[in-house]
Amino acid sequence: MILFVGLDHLAALRQAGVARDPDPVIAAALAELAGAGGISITLGRERTGMQERDLRLLRETARAPLNVCLPPQDEWVKLALAVRPDLVTLVPETREGLGAERGLDVEDRHGELARIIEMLKSAGIPLSVLVEAAPGQVKAAQRAGTAAVQLHTGRFCWADNPAARATELDRLVNAAKLAHKLGLTVHAGGGLGPETLGEIAPIAEIGAVHVGHAFIARALLVGISEAVRHLLRILSRAGGQA
Repeated sequence: MILFVGLDHLAALRQAGVARDPDPVIAAALAELAGAGGISITLGRERTGMQERDLRLLRETARAPLNVCLPPQDEWVKLALAVRPDLVTLVPETREGLGAERGLDVEDRHGELARIIEMLKSAGIPLSVLVEAAPGQVKAAQRAGTAAVQLHTGRFCWADNPAARATELDRLVNAAKLAHKLGLTVHAGGGLGPETLGEIAPIAEIGAVHVGHAFIARALLVGISEAVRHLLRILSRAGGQA
């Protein structure tokens, strides 16, 4: 299982200070050296703080796969076509806040998303879509032509009681199995951290997990390298790290 570390919250810290540091490009290099299997950034959404400069430098310097999350808007799709990251993940245009953010509604937006997916596929750029762990959304993503899905783990991570948590975990397991059966590569992410990662890691169909805020929060206390190693130890103990 590949660990993608998200750097959006580090860029937001840079933006809050109206400064050049902390630099996501340097952070990515440190994360790679510590064993991170992928780097993830988000462009085109409020509050991420990521800049086009970050994308272009990361494309030149990152050795691990670079995943760029983008809203399905032509401005950002054109940038992806120009820079050609290793993976593009289509995400909703706005964040609704903790506990409220959801995946793209591929069922309702099928025609619009299929056009964008085809543009990126024609350029040879691998594509994923952030979706809810619901059979209809997974099937719609596959029909739209994407090669992968990222199952949104927010409902599971933010469940406020054990019964709800167990229900959401079952939804994730079933959605991962369905996506795998349909021939999709399966990622998972959204609210994941040290307390929840170990429960997701044993799901055999999930090939990659994405950790953002929790990773940066721990890195502020112990450093980027130790934060990566801590997450990798959790994956290893849970049987999710190759």
